[in-house]
Amino acid sequence: MGDKRDFVMVTVSGPDQPGITATFSRILVENQVEIVDIEQASLQDFLGLSFLLDMSGAKQSQDSVLKDLLFEASRLHLTLNFRLFSEKEMKARNSKNLFILTYFGDTRALAEISSILAEENANIEMISNLTRHRASCVELTIDVNGVKNLGHLKERVIAKSHELNVDLALQKMEAYRKNKRLVFFDMDSTLVDMEIIDEMAERAGVFKEVSRITEKAKRGDLDFEEALIQRVALLKGLKVEALEKIRSEIKLSEGAEDLVETLKGLGYKLGLVSGGFDYFANFLKERLRLDFSFANQLEIKDGALTGKVLGKIVDNTYKAKIVNMVSSEEGVLLDQTVAIGDGANDVLMLGQAGLGIAYNAKERIERAANMSVGRARLKNILYILGISEEE
Repeated sequence: MGDKRDFVMVTVSGPDQPGITATFSRILVENQVEIVDIEQASLQDFLGLSFLLDMSGAKQSQDSVLKDLLFEASRLHLTLNFRLFSEKEMKARNSKNLFILTYFGDTRALAEISSILAEENANIEMISNLTRHRASCVELTIDVNGVKNLGHLKERVIAKSHELNVDLALQKMEAYRKNKRLVFFDMDSTLVDMEIIDEMAERAGVFKEVSRITEKAKRGDLDFEEALIQRVALLKGLKVEALEKIRSEIKLSEGAEDLVETLKGLGYKLGLVSGGFDYFANFLKERLRLDFSFANQLEIKDGALTGKVLGKIVDNTYKAKIVNMVSSEEGVLLDQTVAIGDGANDVLMLGQAGLGIAYNAKERIERAANMSVGRARLKNILYILGISEEE
């Protein structure tokens, strides 16, 4: 066969049964043919099997090997096709830039998302269903080598996910994708289904003034530190009894408790990084048995708020620093971290983590995130982390 290496792609399809892979691989061993790549999938009782073969060291001629494979395929009632690959094509194949796009939706979602991928010149390499019985969670392996602007592709598929009201994640295919160890939660409107400061303002009689400042801060139109100082000043005089009442009535986001319990059971370290207040964050840490909690400290004197915040304010920049600090202390690589948040104050934290998840979030935050999750769908995060329903 000379010095030039010969590659052949063999595809086998038909009714599935035990022993198919063993039969074909035995022929290859007998003929000293090496498998460069292999992929197999079964849909119901139908098999799809692909071998990429290096024929350069084969004992027999290429035609003889293929003839043996065709004979066995016929005996097993399978269809076999093949095509030759040049070394140039192999080099192109090995230079792929693979990403995983996961979405939670129906056939329409597949049609719309795959159309965007085609328009952006991203090639779908593989499609697999992560849930049983129906295609509600589908994973696409895509090659983005031909994509001119990956950021634009991400913006388009996330915008489409909002339009269709489905959750979607786009991550680079790498070893750490399914090896996350450390999770950072924002608190207000993420782990808990409420803005605690608005509840405090309601009881202090300054709800309108405080919520107006909160919205500006969440949109990123007002510096977080300044917004926090202004809002806490308005809460001056609020009694500790009122804080205790709010704390006892905290409502967790739908699916939050299951998410936390599942991750803890699998050995993840979890904690809160909040621009809210330690009075509530520390309570949640104990209630949910979290590993750490960072939040702003309210000054309380004579059983009431003074209208001041003590210590360093947990803003956008400080949240990102906390992700770095805790990761370092735990001996966990940043690639193995997850951050979940909903507001402009979470942008740097989401960008710092290996997997940034925008939860029911404003458009601005999603540019920093790998995943967008709608309200009451926290459970979908488990699929992204490679955790099955059984687990």
